[in-house]
Amino acid sequence: MKSRMRGDRRYKLRERLKFSTVLLLVAGMVTACDYNDVDHLYISTGIGIDLVGNGIRISVDVINPEAAQSGQSDSGGSGNQGPDRVVSAEGKTFEMAFSQIQSQLSHSLYLPHTAAVVFSQAAIQSDLNNIVDALERNRQLRRSQLWVMTQGNAEDILTTRGAVNQPTALVIRDLVDEASRRYACLASDELHVVKRLLTPSSATTVVEVDLTREGNPAVTGMGFISRKGNVYRVPQNQILNIAWLLGRTFDVRELVVLPSLANQPSFPVTVHWIRTTTRLKLIRATPTPVIQVIWRGTGEIERWAVPTTMNSKVFNHLERAIQHDLENRLGQAWNLSKSSGIDSYGIQTLVGEVVSKDKLASLQLHDTWKQATLVFDVRPQILHGELASQTPFVSNSGNPD
Repeated sequence: MKSRMRGDRRYKLRERLKFSTVLLLVAGMVTACDYNDVDHLYISTGIGIDLVGNGIRISVDVINPEAAQSGQSDSGGSGNQGPDRVVSAEGKTFEMAFSQIQSQLSHSLYLPHTAAVVFSQAAIQSDLNNIVDALERNRQLRRSQLWVMTQGNAEDILTTRGAVNQPTALVIRDLVDEASRRYACLASDELHVVKRLLTPSSATTVVEVDLTREGNPAVTGMGFISRKGNVYRVPQNQILNIAWLLGRTFDVRELVVLPSLANQPSFPVTVHWIRTTTRLKLIRATPTPVIQVIWRGTGEIERWAVPTTMNSKVFNHLERAIQHDLENRLGQAWNLSKSSGIDSYGIQTLVGEVVSKDKLASLQLHDTWKQATLVFDVRPQILHGELASQTPFVSNSGNPD
């Protein structure tokens, strides 16, 4: 009896070992196939979307697996000796254009590593909803790639090389990542852009890029975009104002004019804002919204060229000047949104949290958000004011020693 039990145990053990061996072999084969298939893929780093007469033009910046190994371009390419090339095709729909692109490639197109999608302004204004729908339906694309726009052609942005030796989409991603560390509103990744387009405000912001004279990509501004395809370009010199009303900033500088005091002329003062945060609070929804803008900032005086010794009176005068300047900048940012006709700050979304859907639809129909009144609660905190002193090169009279 005991010997029979031992035999059964040995038999079961052998069967388990066989099953484990088969699993390991299958896993090894699958892993080997995946590893080898990487050399037979065209990996996308960026996608460009342009408007053409019969539909849209899609441009994909792909890395050549052969060129990456041998340093030579693909024999079927366009003569580009770099490790990547841009392949473009036109189609009446997004899917048809992508199918044409695939037909030009000898290997499968792999999209999950796409770093940025560049929209031309014309494409956004023409067919934004269908383009976004096609991108959302594509199962290969992730939701973390950047969405940026350009005034010109997206294809031109991707095909430029300038002085860089890496795909343009990766350069754009690094540029936007660096800019968004200072201005959070510039972090226009697909997930957050789509979420904002689906809110009652139906609006979002995206980064604008263009080429410098040397042919290198650069962040040149930002744009307000509505779900209807309306676009309002925000110039670069207004980004700080917009960023202060939209959210948070880090490590930014503001030039404040200190008004005349005690028969002294006005002087510019540089304030270094270490960190700022902004929150919009709905005070009243109807008949017209009242929004409280709660702004908090921590900064320090970086340059004090005023020929007046810093004391409590001067410091209080400076704080009032800073607060007035901030409120003025926030007001300018609000006026930009109203003049654009795009609810970029989400006023309708705030109102929609407290009113019924029918009431919200009526408010949206009449663009009631434009009639909103902003009430500012601005509290700047200036650190180490006593450190803003004269250098040995400038005396209190403003004359060199």
